[in-house]
Amino acid sequence: MGTFFKTTPHINPASLKKPSRWYLPVMAAIALGFGAYNHYTAESHTPVSTQQKLLAQQAEEERLRKNRALMDAYGDKETLQDIERALVVYDLQ
Repeated sequence: MGTFFKTTPHINPASLKKPSRWYLPVMAAIALGFGAYNHYTAESHTPVSTQQKLLAQQAEEERLRKNRALMDAYGDKETLQDIERALVVYDLQ
């Protein structure tokens, strides 16, 4: 049985030695791969329903209301009356 190919494949070694020829296309392909991966994984996460968004918003509003109440209760504490009022509120809690 004779050989079908008379010559062996030959890769020009000069083209592999110059990284400037293949560096930019390889980096562009990697960047596109990362971008596509991030895009599809971000979309594949379970979407937050409007009810969950509403509950989160209500919880945040409640937290802000409590923070405002604490700030109002404790005041600036620049005078003795502010400190005494803050201690009374603290004792009630």
